[in-house]
Amino acid sequence: MKKLLFAFTTLLTLGISTDTFAQYDYNWAVGFRVGEPLGFNARKYFQNGDKAFDINIGTYGFIYNRARRYNAGEYKTAGLMIQGVYLWQNEVLSKDWAHVYYGFGGQINNRSHYADILIGQKIDHTKKIALGPTGLAGFELKIPNQPLGFFVDAGLYVEALPSPFFINPQISGGLRLNVIK
Repeated sequence: MKKLLFAFTTLLTLGISTDTFAQYDYNWAVGFRVGEPLGFNARKYFQNGDKAFDINIGTYGFIYNRARRYNAGEYKTAGLMIQGVYLWQNEVLSKDWAHVYYGFGGQINNRSHYADILIGQKIDHTKKIALGPTGLAGFELKIPNQPLGFFVDAGLYVEALPSPFFINPQISGGLRLNVIK
């Protein structure tokens, strides 16, 4: 795990320190991500591809953290998540097929919350809607002369409401197809 974190940090640093920017011929990309979150991904590229906006719609807590202590109770199920992140993107070592990206945004979640109960009381749950800021950093490899790219990213969601400072790490990977020039 430490080696993976070191490699990820090194690639991110190399990408940030380069003066060249990603040159994307595409305006939109769509894809699927596996991990946390799990679901659909759409990306809108701006300028020359050095900035983008990611929209992720999917599950929250499906792969890991399904049963986790939360707000005087626990989560026992996965829920719906919508996330929007503004990204900066750079080439790695001046290669147009390797990019790092990083950014910040917000996230809205909807999950079932099971409150702690006394012995003999009925188990009950409520739906909780939560929101907070999120940060994301990742690495993408684009197949040369093809519109397909593979990515791995990691981030952190910090809930603001209703349970301030509830922290959830987010790690996922997937593929994106660049669809509109």
